Amino acid sequence: MALNELGFDIIDLPEATPELLESFDDLKFDEYMGDNRYRRFAQFRMYRQDGQWEFERLPLRPYVTFSKFNPVAGGIRRHYEPIVADFTPHIRAGAMAVPLDTGQDWQVNVHQFRIVTRPDTSGTIVPEGPHSDGRDYVLIGVFGRHGITGGEMTLMPHGGGEPFYRGTLRAGQAALLADRDMWHDVSQIEPVEEQGHRDTLIATWVPWADKWYGDDFEERAISEG
Repeated sequence: MALNELGFDIIDLPEATPELLESFDDLKFDEYMGDNRYRRFAQFRMYRQDGQWEFERLPLRPYVTFSKFNPVAGGIRRHYEPIVADFTPHIRAGAMAVPLDTGQDWQVNVHQFRIVTRPDTSGTIVPEGPHSDGRDYVLIGVFGRHGITGGEMTLMPHGGGEPFYRGTLRAGQAALLADRDMWHDVSQIEPVEEQGHRDTLIATWVPWADKWYGDDFEERAISEG
């Protein structure tokens, strides 16, 4: 499928089971990105079989990205606990809605997040500010919004500029982005009760042939930082 003429789309995700939503209660504190987030991480090789996308879960490695994409925590190895819940139906729904080349395999990074906010804790969602992730496509899926306001997503031309989209994703919605064509940002959340949180899943795609997984990639990303 194709994205719209601006390179993005908003879709409804497959319904999440109660067990899937409860898995956000068991995320581990992310020591690398401030004081307000909890995360698990997984990586997959996604391939085409019998007319649909299938997933090979890869051995857990540290998460590494380039400093040019994440000036806060790029260029280092970040160690996270693995995702336990099965989000492959939601990732597959995203993969079906973006123009992936079905003739090649894709490497998928998946991040399961909870961002918390309370009177003494910032509700910052994107510490690095407006940015792209350096991938071909990105899915940003919201699975829960509890006791909060805010969290508005903005999309703007790559390199910055006047946003061409502003909107707040509801639980059960996802944004799909042609990541190399734009920057994205999300405003911070504020509690309307004693404490609130926003639960999200982020999946990113790059061609497997680009070799964004393994020792060589990690060394390259660290050295370029």
